Formats: sequence, structure tokens, C-alpha cells
Amino acid sequence: MKHVPQGVGDFVLQKLVRVCYHAFNFVTGYNHVDPPTTSIGYRLIILESVAGVPGMLGGMFRHFRSLRQLERDHGFIFTLLEEAENERMHLLVCMGFFQAGPFTRAVVAAGQVALTPFLAALYLVKPQLLHRFVGYLEETAVHTYTNIVKLTLTPGTQLHEEWCRVPAPQTAIDYWKLPADALWVDALKRMLADESHHRDVNHALASMTQEQLFGKDNPFTHEHIADYETEISRRTESVLKAMLKTELEKSRTYSSDNFPVFQATESRGDAPTDRASADA
Repeated sequence: MKHVPQGVGDFVLQKLVRVCYHAFNFVTGYNHVDPPTTSIGYRLIILESVAGVPGMLGGMFRHFRSLRQLERDHGFIFTLLEEAENERMHLLVCMGFFQAGPFTRAVVAAGQVALTPFLAALYLVKPQLLHRFVGYLEETAVHTYTNIVKLTLTPGTQLHEEWCRVPAPQTAIDYWKLPADALWVDALKRMLADESHHRDVNHALASMTQEQLFGKDNPFTHEHIADYETEISRRTESVLKAMLKTELEKSRTYSSDNFPVFQATESRGDAPTDRASADA
């Protein structure tokens, strides 16, 4: 869902993001109808390297403000740092799939140098401006990932021919707890879901009043708690399965030909009657 600008500031930021989006398409050679895989590699690496900047900046500014004001932050710092970490993991997943040459690395460095002071200025003028800009930026990311996933699943496209059966990088499998046989398109779907969440969070933060943004509890805290509890349950289940496997291994012995033989618990006098009759 796209946000409709509510004022001059929103309108300017939206137009700025759209201009950057179309310029980015031209530079990377991205054709949304049937893009080649080479244009996707450059695009995702540069996109994710840029997307990891705002969350860290916002978290840093809120951290310093909490120290200056000698008061708690109500949980917003964690949300912003979690976003920055998630975007950085997107980049690492992409780096496990694509190769970045000298030109791409130079563009990434230049983009970080140019974008950091701009985003810092937005935050210093009004924190909501930074979040609105990120919200619009994430809208373009959602559009890009939606198109990539759709084309990857559509027979006859270049992305389908190249990626439909390609396995996901191990980094993606470990990070999102994907099945061992997960495909690259499964990782793309997870990145799409993450970008959709970042879009909604930043538009929500941008729509808050100053009091809500700095004086009220973070409305997304329950999501972090749920994620934590899910991870605890997953780890507990993993530990219990490992312990059960160990106990089962201890309860059996192995013959020389490696076939498992369970230790007998009956006395010889309790042998089955058919065996006794056969001996007779």
C-alpha cells in the first residue's frame, strides 16, 4: 500500500524518491518488463547498502538524545537498529549470490557518503521527515522485489530461466531458518516481506506526533517480544530433540556389523513359547 502525501514535505520527498528511482533504473539497466539477471545484481547490492543507513542513523540520534535527556527511549532504538541489521543481512545474502566489482563498490561508497549527511539533516530538521523518506524508499523496494519474485516464477522470462531452480545461499537459510532445500526465490520472498514491514513501520513513525514519537511507548514492541519468544521456543525444541537423540543412542548397543541391537531386559526363562517348542 502506497502512502498518499499529506503535506508539502511529504510531496517533495515522494517526488525526490521517484526521481532517484527512475535514475537508478537507467544506471543499472533495469527493465521491469523482463530484466536480465546482471541488472538485478547491481540493483540489489546498491539498494540494500543504502537501505541499511537510515535505521542506524535514527537509532544513533535517539540513543544520544536518551543520554542527553537522562530518560528512557520507550523501545524505539531497538526497532531502528533491528531494521538496520535486517537490511545489512539482506546485503550479505545478496553478496552470497552476486559478485560486486570495483564500479559497484565505488557506487556503494559514494552513495553512503552522499546519503548519510542528507538523512542526518532530515532528522535534525524533523525526525518524521527521515521516516517518511524511508517509507517512500521502501515502497520502491517493495515494488522492485514484487516484480523480481513475479518474473522469477513466470515461465519464459530471463529471471525464470536463470533462477527458477537455483538454491538459496546458506546465509539466507541460516538467517531466515529456511528449509535446507530452499530456493533463491524463497529468499527473495523473505526480503520482500521484510521490506514491506519496514515500509509500514516508517510510515507509521512518520505519522506520529512529537509526543508520540518521543514520549509514548513504541507500538511495535510487541512484535519484538513475539520474535524473541518464537526464537526461544525454536531453540528449546532444538535442545530437547538433541537430548532425546542422545538418550536414544545411549539406550542401544551396536554389533560389529553396525546393526543396532537393543539390550535385552527379559530373563532367558521368559523366552517365547514358539522358540521353546522349536527347541523341543
